[in-house]
Order: sequence, then C-alpha cells, then structure tokens
Amino acid sequence: MTPRLESIALALVFVLGSATMNSASTLVDQLIAGYETIQSVSCDVRRDAESSGNKVRALSRVFFEKPDKLHVDNVTPLPRRIICDGVTFFSFLEGDPKGYSRPVSKLENDMLISLRKVPATAMDHLLRLRGMAETNLEATSTYPVRKGYDTGKMFAVLSLDTSNRLTRIEMFTSADLKQLIARMDYGNFVEAVPGVWLAALHQSSMWLGGKESKETSRFDHLTINQPIAQDLFKASLYFKGIEFVSSFEQMYP
Repeated sequence: MTPRLESIALALVFVLGSATMNSASTLVDQLIAGYETIQSVSCDVRRDAESSGNKVRALSRVFFEKPDKLHVDNVTPLPRRIICDGVTFFSFLEGDPKGYSRPVSKLENDMLISLRKVPATAMDHLLRLRGMAETNLEATSTYPVRKGYDTGKMFAVLSLDTSNRLTRIEMFTSADLKQLIARMDYGNFVEAVPGVWLAALHQSSMWLGGKESKETSRFDHLTINQPIAQDLFKASLYFKGIEFVSSFEQMYP
C-alpha cells in the first residue's frame, strides 16, 4: 500500500470510528467504540501490587493487533508467554509441565476480554458493563459527566474529566454509593486518535475484609497504530517441545 493510500485508510478509520462513537447509546458503548478504532499497540508494562505489606512487581512487553493477535512476554515475577495468532490462543508459564491452548472461538469470556482489551485502556472493566442500563448521576466540578451501571452484584460509576476523558471508575455495593469496594484512577493520557485517549498510568485500590490492596500500572514506550512484526504472533517460533492442552485440569492432573 502506498503512503497516500495508507493515509486515506487511516482517515477512514477515524471517520468511521467517530460515527460509531456518536451513534453509541451509552457512555460505555461510546468509550468502547472509540477504543475499537485503535488497530495496534505495543508497549512496556510495569505493575506494582501491594497487599497486607507484601509488594510484587511484574514486568512485561505487550504487542496487540486486531483482530485477536497478541504477544505478551511476562518477565517477572514468573516468566510467562502468551501468544495469539488471531485463531488460536497459547499460554505457557515457565516450569509448568504443559501449556494451555484453545481456539479463540472457544475461549471463556474472561479470557476473551483479556485478549481483546486494548492496552492502556479501561476495556477490561468496560466490556463487562456493555449492554447494561445507564443512570445519570450528579455532576461535580471535577467530574462533569458521571454515569452509573447496576451489574446486579455491584454498582459501577464512570467519571469523565473536563476534557471528556475517562478518569475514574468506582465500584460500590449498591446504588446508594455508600460502600466503596474498588476505585480505578487513570492518568498520563495519550491521544491515540482524535478524541480517543489511552492512559499510561492506572492506579487502583480494592477493599476486601477491611484490608486495602493497591496496584499501579505504568505503560511505557506506547506505540500506536504502527506495523508490528508478524513473526511475533507465530507460536511455533517461541514454544519448542511444549505440549499444549485445552483445559487447566489437564495441565495439573
């Protein structure tokens, strides 16, 4: 494809993405529609988790491309590699007797969400809220747009800042918003395409049994909508002499 045709194709993605965003019925739908205009992302991820005085750091390199292509190289604390070529998903944790593999069409919902969420976005939460009824909540000076969603098990609140960016997601036990279960804050924004923001900083807190757990994720060297070497999605180049099975029960008999 010539540079001119590539520019035209990318412009069409922006236009079609904007039309989809404008026609989406809820804030969740609009945000997901915006993220879905992003075709590829590569980045380094550093996650620092703290719970009950214990601290863990996880480092990984991520390559994401639509549709359903993913390569995650987790370096610490446990070396794990995940590869999906668009058709088949593979995962292997170093030291395990076997690896896990399934066709994408047969993956459980949680694994599909992990596969399809765009890095440095809140899609892991938003995809679970898609299709749910939306409630308008009172605005504040910090968050001029606030929307609520009753999941049946908890009540989620999405808040946009004055620049129309998703800045906070909160989870409460009920719609009275009295008992907070979890909070996710997003910052260090990067405009991936016009009007669509990635957050290079994620900070979350969760309260269970009176104890708080914290996690901070930093997404560095974000490269958006640029070509990714297709060999990264070829499992045969990275998994040698490993037997793969289609269930976790088969991995640990």
